[in-house]
Amino acid sequence: MGAPDAPVQAVTFDFWNTLMHEQFSMRDRRLGAWLGLLEGEGAAVERAAIGAAYEQSWHRFQQAWHANLRYDAADAVRDLLEHLDLSPSDAVVSDLVAVITDPDPSWRPDATENVGEALEALSSAGVRIGIICDVGLTPSRILRRYLQDHGLLSYFDHWSFSDEVGTFKPDPEIFRHALDGLGGVDPGRAAHIGDLRRTDVAGAQGMGILAVRYHGVHDDPASAEAGTEDVEGDVVLADHRELPAALGIA
Repeated sequence: MGAPDAPVQAVTFDFWNTLMHEQFSMRDRRLGAWLGLLEGEGAAVERAAIGAAYEQSWHRFQQAWHANLRYDAADAVRDLLEHLDLSPSDAVVSDLVAVITDPDPSWRPDATENVGEALEALSSAGVRIGIICDVGLTPSRILRRYLQDHGLLSYFDHWSFSDEVGTFKPDPEIFRHALDGLGGVDPGRAAHIGDLRRTDVAGAQGMGILAVRYHGVHDDPASAEAGTEDVEGDVVLADHRELPAALGIA
């Protein structure tokens, strides 16, 4: 493990827990908004029941993600209403979908520590920068807004969000999409940084891309059950300030 043999021309970033802190408060924001919408429709639903329905829909998303199958906010609302045995108006269904995707437009997650400094160093060195992100229930248009709110969006030359590309990591297709969008960079001249062994590390290494496992927010454990007991980054770091030097750029 260590710095690449040749100068890196492109670096791609995972989104959650790499660029932005994953915010579990999003769950509570969604539940509160759903409760208000359903009560306004005259449905007698307890918060605990909505919470159970949410957990079921999230479990189904996890299953779809691992199987590389699309599961979006409309699917989650369908499962939510089925679990609660409710059939609200079309207008309320649309509002529920909107609440899942963007429960509080005034809110934004925190950027990970020193990520702006790392992006500035890479950009100043002429490195092309992209995103390879597995999108959950928050679509890419909202994720772009979060980056814009932090003044980070302009650093990126290309985006490979799964809801736009049509596939999740570790599928090679989403990595190829990123490399092509960054100018047809050879995999051996690229690096990908992310927190998850199954998707970020294994996916990048499967393409011949240098894999940087970032554990500054979430230290993803190796797991025999997940098939990642032998998966480790070519570079492992906990501080984004270390990234340029680790890639031989500083």
